[in-house]
Amino acid sequence: MSRRFEIEVGQAPGAFLGWEASFIAVDGSEAGFTGIVLGLSRADVEWVVQARMVPARIVAFSPLSTLVLGLSREKTLKRSDLSIRHASPWTPVLLAVWAVAAVAFFVAIASFLRSGLSEYRVAFVLLTILLGILAIMVTGLAARERTRAAPGAGDGTSRDDVPWLPDIPLDPAIAAPEIALVVLAIAFFLVLGAFVLFLVWLPAVFLVISLLTFGAWWRLHRVAFVMTNQRRPADLKAVGEDLLGRGAILSRTWDGYLEVPSMRVAADRRRSYGMSWRFFVLFGIGSLGLASVLVAERFFPSPDWTYAIVPLAGAGLLFFAALLGCVYRLRFR
Repeated sequence: MSRRFEIEVGQAPGAFLGWEASFIAVDGSEAGFTGIVLGLSRADVEWVVQARMVPARIVAFSPLSTLVLGLSREKTLKRSDLSIRHASPWTPVLLAVWAVAAVAFFVAIASFLRSGLSEYRVAFVLLTILLGILAIMVTGLAARERTRAAPGAGDGTSRDDVPWLPDIPLDPAIAAPEIALVVLAIAFFLVLGAFVLFLVWLPAVFLVISLLTFGAWWRLHRVAFVMTNQRRPADLKAVGEDLLGRGAILSRTWDGYLEVPSMRVAADRRRSYGMSWRFFVLFGIGSLGLASVLVAERFFPSPDWTYAIVPLAGAGLLFFAALLGCVYRLRFR
């Protein structure tokens, strides 16, 4: 008997911050199979599944959707079981609050750089501080909800809907107001910086790299979910090996149906993809740092900026070369 459930497929736009709270809803059964196929188009996956006459449902995502939802995250691909989980209502609230705080922060910075906004400088700074405090308070509330749900995790009965939040030691901060101010300031700038990096800068870098690699990086992030209510090992083995033969990256849920040599190939591809993603993030961090230094040099000219520009540019080129190597190793292996 089928029932409606939600399968975890990665993260919301906060995926890059370690947030895991985005889900898709599908119809399935308690004893069904769900596998992720990365790097092939929906048509290719459908052709393989239909050729093996496996009754399965296929849900495909575009590369940009994959990036935003975090469907190709290494942690997701390595899960041996795509468990049923409940979507968190905190995710859209947190993203909205931090997005508004980020906009206010950049407007406040612009008021110091543009004379036309100087008369509103105080208002923008106060608004940024208030929104920052609000964002941290909302994050703290979400963390508190997680802490309440955590005790049941040991016996598998946890209903933790916000597992992406770290365990925050709030007692010392509450006991000492000075520590609380420092914690709030650090948390605000760290989360705001991560928000800008992963939700603004990296998507732009993703498109640029896709152009420079003639679409190879773009095609690598096509995702399809293969879902079937029937566990037929022989058929799933044939489908998995056919997909591997076409260059696909398979989630760990396929490993139970593959022969040992194929399992090694699948695991090696997951590792290679994980390395390519790390190099992509490192390249994004380096390029963002370089862009920030160049902007700062324009407004505050000084020969000392060279000591920051040269190592950042060198690191960026190194990470970019490593990323290209990983991409073409995956595409042409």
